[in-house]
Amino acid sequence: MAVYRFKVSFEDFEDIYREIEVTSEQTFADFYKAILSSIKFEDRGTVSFFMSNDSWKKGVEISNNDKTDRDGKPVAKTDKAFLKSYIADPHQKIFF
Repeated sequence: MAVYRFKVSFEDFEDIYREIEVTSEQTFADFYKAILSSIKFEDRGTVSFFMSNDSWKKGVEISNNDKTDRDGKPVAKTDKAFLKSYIADPHQKIFF
């Protein structure tokens, strides 16, 4: 089991960030909870993650809501989407 270390930063506040470690066996729902806990944010209910490239262009979406992508296919759910299924590059960027 691999451990992923993410640097969670904010677009408008580059000097504020958190480093979060999660395992490859955890889901995006677990990752979401870790982010909220580290920053002390409240859960607002709706969340989406987008796999991104180096230019922060949004790619595949993972959401906690029932949604479809632009091709009409169901978007992966955060509680069913394991990090290991989406991360192959050690420098993977994820838009939250």
